Amino acid sequence: MRLGELGFQKLLRTACVLIILGLVVEIISLLWIHPLAFVLFAFIGASLVGFGILVYLASLVFAVTPSPQNRG
Repeated sequence: MRLGELGFQKLLRTACVLIILGLVVEIISLLWIHPLAFVLFAFIGASLVGFGILVYLASLVFAVTPSPQNRG
């Protein structure tokens, strides 16, 4: 495995963790009956999901494609 592939996998793992964490925060805020639950849902949960999506898209843009010599 090349270094570029390991970096791609690390970015994907980070994106997955951010999205899952954001979804967990949003689920918790839906179960919590308090005015701060909206703040938790809208700002923290949505921000985590948004950052996860941005990291995923950045990993797709900056992914290293193998050179024609290394394709086998």
